[in-house]
This record gives sequence, C-alpha cells and structure tokens, in this order.
Amino acid sequence: PVANFYVVSKNFYGSDPVVAAAGWNLSIGGAVDKPMKLSLAQLRALPSTTEYVTLECISNDVGGGLISTGSFTGVSLSVLLAMASPRAEGSWAAFKARDGYAESLPMSMIQSSPEYLVAYDLDGAPLPELHGFPARILLPGHYGMKGPKWLDSIDLVDRESGGYWEAQGWDHNAIVRTMSRFDMPRDGSIVKLGAVTVSGVAYAGVKGVSKVEYSSDGGRTWSAADIKPPLSPLTWVLWSAAWTPPAEGAYTLKVRATDGRGALQDSMSSMSFPTGASGYHTIHVNVAHG
Repeated sequence: PVANFYVVSKNFYGSDPVVAAAGWNLSIGGAVDKPMKLSLAQLRALPSTTEYVTLECISNDVGGGLISTGSFTGVSLSVLLAMASPRAEGSWAAFKARDGYAESLPMSMIQSSPEYLVAYDLDGAPLPELHGFPARILLPGHYGMKGPKWLDSIDLVDRESGGYWEAQGWDHNAIVRTMSRFDMPRDGSIVKLGAVTVSGVAYAGVKGVSKVEYSSDGGRTWSAADIKPPLSPLTWVLWSAAWTPPAEGAYTLKVRATDGRGALQDSMSSMSFPTGASGYHTIHVNVAHG
C-alpha cells in the first residue's frame, strides 16, 4: 500500500513543497526546436504507461527497508522529450524540482530506456504530496536520488548539470546494486526445531534476479530458494525456502542473489556511501524445542 511506501527527502520534516495542480506546468526547453509547457491535464492526456516498479534509496543499508514496489503511471520520458524536437547539442536532460532539487541524465540513456517515466500516479491514484505530486521522474534501475519529485522543468543542455547528492560525493550514475534480504525470520528470533520458513525479497534493477540462495552455516554452503515471478521486469522478486535445522542451537543465516545476467551479488560489505551498500544480509537465530 502507498502508506507503506518509503519516503526520503532532502528537506527538513514538514518542509516539502505543496504544489497545486491549478497553475502547475511542466516546462520543456533548452536545446529544442519546439519548447513546451504542459498543464497537468495535458500531461495526463498524453499516451501513458502503467508498470510495476521497485524503487530503492541509495542510502538503504544491507537488509534495510528503504525499498518499495508500486504501480506507477506516466508518460515515457523519451517520447515526451521527442515531442519537443531535441537538437543535437542537447546531449543531457536537466531536471529541476519545486524544492530546488536538480538532476541530469544523458539523452543517449533516456532514448534507449523506454521504461523511464514522468510519473503522475502511484497505485492508481495521483501521486501523494510526499511522493512528488503533481509529477516526478521515475528511472527504474537507478536509485531514487536520480528521480526528482515535484518536477517543474526539463531543459536539454550540452553537459551534466545539477546533482544535489552528487555535489556531496554520492555516485553520479546511481545504478542499483543487486540486493537480497531476509524478512522472516527476524534477526535474533527463536524458532522451534522443525521446518522453518525463511523468506524475503531480492532486487537487481532492470537486470532481474535469476537465483536466490541462503546459507544456514555462515556462508560455507548454500541452498537454492524458490522465487515467485516478479510483478514486472522492473521489480524485486519474493523468495522463500523451507529450512530444517538439524539440531537445537545458534545459527547464522545469510542470503545472496544472482542477477539475470549471471552476476553474483557483491559479498564485500560496504556502507551506502557513495555507490550504495553491498554485502550479504546476515541474521542470527536460535533453534529450540517448542
């Protein structure tokens, strides 16, 4: 549900912009032959795409909760910019938001990524204020920092520009790193001896997830988990397995994922700064007789 979708903002609590639909326009300019200003009604009248997308914050820790999946509706960013007849010198798209947030992306990347959206709906309803009403940039496969909320303008320029978090040292590309997580059991749980369901999510951006494995001996051996089909090629997968511990005692469980191109999740533990956290989510459980 939308109420559970994670929220991160550069603004102090309670200071996010509140943008009224009346009078709002999305301006598209810069190196284009046909500058445009679109009202919300005009934007919503354009051919739209609805797709399930997983969005993750670059500051999400290993095993963290700053990741959510929802159904987004919007206009293809590449189609929208093509309507403005871009000129060759406009090799970058610079996004500006009502709160001063700025980002940019190469036009070559936009033109080869039809899944990039100017989104205006989340789960079948207008974007909530906290999620960027009236419209936001949504870039599946990138961390959320690349997609400004409360979007006001897109200008085609000849170089990279803006980058609120990049100016503070965060990665300019912000491509998501493959992650996997335990949701059950929780770290520190006591479980009964017998069959135990272990489950969670795994995500690898637009590459998809081909395999999830878990270990109950601290990573010495690995067993394959079952994977449910994703809601779309742009979302996480849900995984689960039936683990039967051989005896009572303390166990260290780890999980790892392999992306759709055959690359194994990075095992090296690192903090989220500057390119996103890495490492295997690890939990400790105690097994006891019921």
